[in-house]
Amino acid sequence: MEKSPLRKQLFERFIANESNADELEQLFRYFEHADQSELESLIKAEFDKSGDDFNQEDSPRLALIQSELNHKLFAKPQHPVLKLIRAGNFMKIAAAVLVVIAAGLWFANLLSSAPQVIPGSARAFLSVGEKLDTLGVKKAGVIYQHGGVTVSTKADGTIVYMAVDADSASASRLNTITTPRGGEYKVTLSDGSMVMLNAGSKLTFPTGFRGAERRVYVDGEAFFRVAKDPQKPFIVTVGGNEVKVLGTQFNVSNYPENDGVETTLLEGSVNFSNAYGKEVILKPNQQVLSAYGHLTLKDVAAEDFNAWTQGEFLFNDVPVSVVMQKLARWYNVDVDPQSMPKKNLYIRISRQADIDEVLNMISKATDLEFDLKGNKIVFKE
Repeated sequence: MEKSPLRKQLFERFIANESNADELEQLFRYFEHADQSELESLIKAEFDKSGDDFNQEDSPRLALIQSELNHKLFAKPQHPVLKLIRAGNFMKIAAAVLVVIAAGLWFANLLSSAPQVIPGSARAFLSVGEKLDTLGVKKAGVIYQHGGVTVSTKADGTIVYMAVDADSASASRLNTITTPRGGEYKVTLSDGSMVMLNAGSKLTFPTGFRGAERRVYVDGEAFFRVAKDPQKPFIVTVGGNEVKVLGTQFNVSNYPENDGVETTLLEGSVNFSNAYGKEVILKPNQQVLSAYGHLTLKDVAAEDFNAWTQGEFLFNDVPVSVVMQKLARWYNVDVDPQSMPKKNLYIRISRQADIDEVLNMISKATDLEFDLKGNKIVFKE
C-alpha cells in the first residue's frame, strides 16, 4: 500500500507547537513509516525556510527534550533516528521532529533496548486542582495570570509565584509541584522564599500566604531559603513533624533510607517538633532526626547535606546502601539496598557524571565492585 504524502500544513503546525490531538496522530502514523533520507529532507526544508541559526539559549530546552526521551523511550543509541539530535545546524528542528519520530516508533514497538541511563535534570509536574502542567528548562514566560496572581517560569528551570493584591480565592488555591525520579526543580514562593526539590519529592503550598503563618507541606527532600517575616512564621510540615522558622536556610528529608525525618540547619535557627509534643531548637551545623517518637540531635557539617543543591553528591561516612538508593533515585534506576555490602563511603561526585563513571569511582574508593546490569545497580561479590 502506497503511503499517502504528508500535508505540509501538518508539519508546519507541529513546528509552531499548534498541533491538536488528531494532527499529532497523523504525524505519528506518517513518521512511523518514513525513512531517514525523507525525514532529513523535510527537516532541511523547514530549516532553510526559517532562516534561523541554532541559538545557544535553546540548549537547556533541547537537553530537556533529550532527557524526556531517554527516560521514556526505549531506543538504541546508534539508531539512525536518534542521530538527528546531533544534526549540526539542523539541531533545533531535528530535536522537535525527534519527539514525533521516536514516539511513533515506540508506539509501534520498532525500537527495543535497555533505556539509556543519564543524570537527572530540571523536570517536574505542577498540579493545581485537576490541571496538570509539565515543567522543565524552557524560555522564560508567564504561564498563569489572574486575580492578582502571576506564575512564571525562568530559563534555568525555576517557577516563580507572585501574589500582589490577590483575591482570597486565588491566594488560597493549593499548588503541588512533584519531581519524578531523575528530576529536580526550584520554586520561588509568593513571599520570596526559595525551595529546591530533589528527585522523587513533592511540595504543596498556597498561591499566596494569608493569615498568621506561612505553611507548606513536603515529602521527599527539599532545601529552603526562607524570606524573613517576624510577623508570619514559616512552617514546613513533613512526615507528621513541623519545622518552624522566621527566616533561615535548612534542608529537610524523609526519604525511606533516612529511617525518619531529617532536618539540617545551615543558617539562622529553627524549632523542630514532632507529633508527640517533643521539640528542639537547632543551631547552625546541627541536625535532628525524628524517628519512632524520639528526637536525636547531633552536630554535623551542614554543607554536606546541602551539596546536592550545588550539583554534587557528597557522602561523608555514609553507608553504601544509602548511597546507592540516592544514586538510583537521581539516575532513575533500580537497586536492592539489602544486597549492598555493609560499608561506609567517603566521596564527592558531580551529579552530572555518567553513572558508569560514578560506580567506577565508588568501586575504587571501596575496593568493592559495583556495576549497572540493565537498569539496576548491582554489587559483584
